[in-house]
Amino acid sequence: MTTKSWQGNLWLADQSDAMTHDLIELCNINSGSDHLEGLKRAAGWLERFFAPLGIPCQRLDLPTYSILDDAGSQTTCATGPALRWDLGNPNAPRCLWTIHYDTVYSQEDPFQTCELLPNNILRGPGVIDAKGGIVVMRYAAMALEKFAPLKDVGLSLILTPDEEIGSPSSLGMWESIARDFQTAFLFEPTLADGSLVQSRKGTGTFVLIVRGKSAHAGRNFHEGRNAIAHCCRLACQIDLLNGQRPNVTVNIGRLRGGNAVNVVPDTAVLRVNVRIADAQDQQWIENHLNQLAQKYNQEQLGYRVEIHGGIHAPAKIHDHATQQIQTCVEKAAADLGLSLSWKQSGGASDGNKLQALGLPNLDTLGPRGDGLHSPNEWIELDSLVEKAQLTCGSFLHLPFQPRPMG
Repeated sequence: MTTKSWQGNLWLADQSDAMTHDLIELCNINSGSDHLEGLKRAAGWLERFFAPLGIPCQRLDLPTYSILDDAGSQTTCATGPALRWDLGNPNAPRCLWTIHYDTVYSQEDPFQTCELLPNNILRGPGVIDAKGGIVVMRYAAMALEKFAPLKDVGLSLILTPDEEIGSPSSLGMWESIARDFQTAFLFEPTLADGSLVQSRKGTGTFVLIVRGKSAHAGRNFHEGRNAIAHCCRLACQIDLLNGQRPNVTVNIGRLRGGNAVNVVPDTAVLRVNVRIADAQDQQWIENHLNQLAQKYNQEQLGYRVEIHGGIHAPAKIHDHATQQIQTCVEKAAADLGLSLSWKQSGGASDGNKLQALGLPNLDTLGPRGDGLHSPNEWIELDSLVEKAQLTCGSFLHLPFQPRPMG
């Protein structure tokens, strides 16, 4: 049996205007990862948005997380709540649908509101990464509730507030519940050409703190030890790691240090982002960064180097379990007359972490668009209905799922 004539698809086709309205309203709420009040406001809006499901929302308070600031000191930060809804049979095999509601746009960012463009394109903060995915997820769940009652399966919807900063607070939640599910759908956007992602590179951020000695830049210059200059020498050596191993890239992302220009700076903080293809790449880059940190930790010359951070999202590989989910999505696409393509991505998602925790998943069931993390972020509004239909069909093709009714 196919899902081509399923009544839920007809209902979803009539929801296009409502989906657009809801997306604009959600994206006009600033929920930058570091804007706690904005995250709380967005969480409240989302509770109301999902209320028509008729399922109580579980508001899960997450622990604080620590970051190293640009002075090399530990700072503790709070985040918003995770939100969870459990549908269907609590004793049946369970599927997870999840995506994040935080964005990269701070409260001070000038990019704060949506704008409709020609060809049914919407530009706005978070429209594609990943609030469009939230809208797809909610309407798909509503279609299932209305037209394919979940009597023989369980479905959990979870929204998180910290994915854009590496999920430091929600990781513990994933570690405790990942084994409760047989499979997972994540609603990150497709690639710009509409391709879905079947594998992802791993990623992580390393923070190197260089400490020297401050001194007056004129009167006592030679008594100082310039932490910025030493950090630059270290950064150049790290950059030379590029090209030494296929599929490993190292980005010198940020260097902060110093204050008054007439003072020799005693602290510099270097942030380095790395991308890897597998566990062997991870071991290689960790070894080389640690070796360089040790090499430039020259206490006899007045310099100390500390290294922090690491790989927070292991590489997500295209394995047999992933292929099984892919097959279900391809069947659903065929029912809808859609053509799919699959590619690798250099970006990471919570799908990397969930696979590493033993939960097979497909993580690009969100809509089409591009311009992520920029003031040109846009979404193809027609893809909202399409991806909601594809999500329902994929779910109904999963081996343990009920077949569509009506």
